[in-house]
Amino acid sequence: MTANVDRFFIGGRWLEPAGDETIEVLNPATEEVIATAAVPTREDAKRAIAAARKAFDEGPWPSMPVVDRASKVRRMGEILRARQTEIGELLIEEVGSTVVLAKSAQGAWAIDAFNLAADWAEDFPWEEPLKPNTQPFPLAGLAVREPVGVVTGMTPFNYPFFVNCWKVAPPIAMGNTVVLKPSPWTPLDAFELARAAEEAEIPPGVVNVIGGGGIPVGEELAENPMVDMVAFTGSVSGGRAVGRLAMETIKKVQLELGGKSAAIVLDDADPADVGVRLMGSCMIHAGQGCGCTTRLLVPEHMHDEVVDEVVKAVSSMKIGNPVDPSVMLGPLIREEHRQRVENYVKLGLDEGARIVTGGRRPPDLPKGYFYEPTVFVDVRNDMRIAQEEIFGPVLCVLRYRDADEAVRIANDSVFGLGGAVITPNRERAIAMAKRLRTGFVGVNGGMLNPMGSWGGYKQSGVGREWRYGIEEFTELKHVSWVDL
Repeated sequence: MTANVDRFFIGGRWLEPAGDETIEVLNPATEEVIATAAVPTREDAKRAIAAARKAFDEGPWPSMPVVDRASKVRRMGEILRARQTEIGELLIEEVGSTVVLAKSAQGAWAIDAFNLAADWAEDFPWEEPLKPNTQPFPLAGLAVREPVGVVTGMTPFNYPFFVNCWKVAPPIAMGNTVVLKPSPWTPLDAFELARAAEEAEIPPGVVNVIGGGGIPVGEELAENPMVDMVAFTGSVSGGRAVGRLAMETIKKVQLELGGKSAAIVLDDADPADVGVRLMGSCMIHAGQGCGCTTRLLVPEHMHDEVVDEVVKAVSSMKIGNPVDPSVMLGPLIREEHRQRVENYVKLGLDEGARIVTGGRRPPDLPKGYFYEPTVFVDVRNDMRIAQEEIFGPVLCVLRYRDADEAVRIANDSVFGLGGAVITPNRERAIAMAKRLRTGFVGVNGGMLNPMGSWGGYKQSGVGREWRYGIEEFTELKHVSWVDL
């Protein structure tokens, strides 16, 4: 059994919760209880925010030389890297992550956040001289970037350690203090960051971690007037609620929300290649990813051949307990989430779509929240299964007649997070990518790169993360002077 969480990390100390409620943390592959975790209250959130506020206003962190601050951030990463094997084992149990994901996106790529953020902070243009202006009289000045202040981070259940690392490393590297609240379903791995901050001797109050509280705790983290910025990853409805509360005191917000990403197959693509690409881009982590390409747009004359290859590919994916390294598709996070996916599958059938593979619980896996990879055809883009985020291993295949129609279908969505283009012709791919109203486009399986950006258009969010989002954790000050 994994270690229980009975204290929160606040102000550099491990404090008992204000309340006495606990939650059972389940292994989604076995339905077994692996730990119990204390549930925070509003009072715990207030204590953590107060500690972060004090550390920012009175502590050394914001004014520490950038090179010294970066060194401590890198040290946090080194500590986490030394524990990567144990963290990976925890993620397999807590999240249902496959071994491959636990070593990559859920593990090593998460820890990379600390080195990268430290590098970006050191390279950042904290002060830039302004071009002199002689009108109405000679002026000189500086553009100065400063830390924004107290940042609260709220994270989801699907890639918890990855998102937790990226909610902590960039803001603290840029001189801010943080309060981190994970999902109630996956609260355990967040405390690895607390232990790393403690061991790295990050000043008290710079990193604060509370458990996976519910709506009242999230409300406190969004509306508390001592908070300067809210960074939230989750559902659109959650993002709306967070945004409304944050705007009461005009806080900065960074929202990474839902998606319904479309992969466009161009007419020169190899159908067999499409099937292989979809195994990863749609079905990875049982489809529990906001950037999964869950709509597949196929030229009419290629439809049947592409569908055959997709069915062949996804049907070959081994489903089961992800402790087995050969498993490619693990469980959904909870029974209630599996029922949500099942309800969407039923809705798709009611809307007139047709299932060509999947659409059920695996009969040979009575324990665990598993669901077969499911492919719908005869889908119209106005169907709810083509418009709403299902967050499960469900793919909708749609036909198109020409490139203009493909672009119209892809962009006909309230979301704009990700997209994909499949073609051997790079020039055609880039031209198509530029027409998509999304924050990311992968060509032929092109993967997310933290040296770029992450975030969406439309209802997929506000702001950007990673390299091109690092300045969001700063405020810009204009200093102007006249020499006397």
